[in-house]
Amino acid sequence: KQWYQRRVRGFSMCSTAGFGAASCGTEEAVMLRSKTNKRTDICFKCKTGRPFVVIRHGDPFCGPCFDHHVIHKFRQGLGKTKILYPGEVVLLCVSGTAPSLAMLQLMATGYDAASHKKITADPKVVVVDDSCLFDHAQSNVPEVLRVVSRVPDMPRQVITVPFELVFLDDFQETCGKFYAEHRNLAVVDLKEMDVGFEGLAQTARTTFENIKTVSAREDIHRSLHLKLLSNLARTLNSTKVMLPDTSTDLAARLLSAVARGRGSHVPNETQYLDKRLPDVTIINCMREFTPKECTYYLHRLGITPVTMVTHTTLSDPIVGSINRLTDTFISGLQENFPSTVNTVMKTAAKLQSLPANDRNCELCLLPIVTVDNLEERLSGLMFGADLCTGCKVSLSESEESVAGLVCRSEKQKVLEVLEEFLIEQ
Repeated sequence: KQWYQRRVRGFSMCSTAGFGAASCGTEEAVMLRSKTNKRTDICFKCKTGRPFVVIRHGDPFCGPCFDHHVIHKFRQGLGKTKILYPGEVVLLCVSGTAPSLAMLQLMATGYDAASHKKITADPKVVVVDDSCLFDHAQSNVPEVLRVVSRVPDMPRQVITVPFELVFLDDFQETCGKFYAEHRNLAVVDLKEMDVGFEGLAQTARTTFENIKTVSAREDIHRSLHLKLLSNLARTLNSTKVMLPDTSTDLAARLLSAVARGRGSHVPNETQYLDKRLPDVTIINCMREFTPKECTYYLHRLGITPVTMVTHTTLSDPIVGSINRLTDTFISGLQENFPSTVNTVMKTAAKLQSLPANDRNCELCLLPIVTVDNLEERLSGLMFGADLCTGCKVSLSESEESVAGLVCRSEKQKVLEVLEEFLIEQ
């Protein structure tokens, strides 16, 4: 009886028959004591400030406490991994979206003189111009540069990179010479190089026009984007690239990766440190943030994100691609079940990534499962390239000329595979 009385203390009146007690006759079901009767007129943390935003399952935060919460979360991720070293060159990929601008602002707080543990790495802001892929689309680089110039207390250099440079054969040599001549400038525009940008832009536009589906365009676009950033990092002698993907973005990418045959690469795509390349580490520094937190943080600072043109915005905004569908699905669940994204990310954290090997996909740069059979290895060569399953699916939805622009010749690749199985002497 005493155990039962302690058990029902957590329930509100009235109890119904079925728990071994007499009912009072009402039709109310047994309900847990409400957990939503928290005070929403004061800050959850300091208990005195006026609420500014409600996050974390209904917890209200005032402005200063919210700023401290966001900065602490960002610095905690960098502190746990100890990934940044003094004087090391770090590339910050800023596109003008709310997460990218929030990442830049949070990084700037580490260079403040009053900061407890100052960041001593050498940041370089990289702005990739994708306007060549879309007809009649104006470049948003000037607007992004205007926003970046408002960031205080941060020693930085801005490098603008046209996306079409990913199709340049001698990228590192050409860009390395140009950067060495302009390394003292505050803004280095790689579009000032004399490499025939009109032809490269036409090649990039034709390549994506020959891709049939929006899902394949987004997949190949992201793969080439990472390839461009990794080549730029090697050119600048950098080993770290910071991306602004939020927890919602990574959760949606997890589901879309499984749907497109990239299930084995889920750990690489969702971990805080993506070590798909031996010499360049990709840091998902906004992994613990939600788009809501990024937007309200920028609102606190009075910064407006830059409108971006993507492959999805030019098509059906709801069912334009698999990535868009999964993002809408995750966001819809997150509204009614706030633990959705957190559950997905915790599940992904339990997965183990593929062991490092000598074979990486030539398009997405992710490791490929090693096959010891010669026939299967040769059949795995698609359009002359050693590709993973996900990239094969994306390139199968395009014309054969597309793969030839981003991969090596078929004859060279086949000879390399045959040499692995040849017997010495």
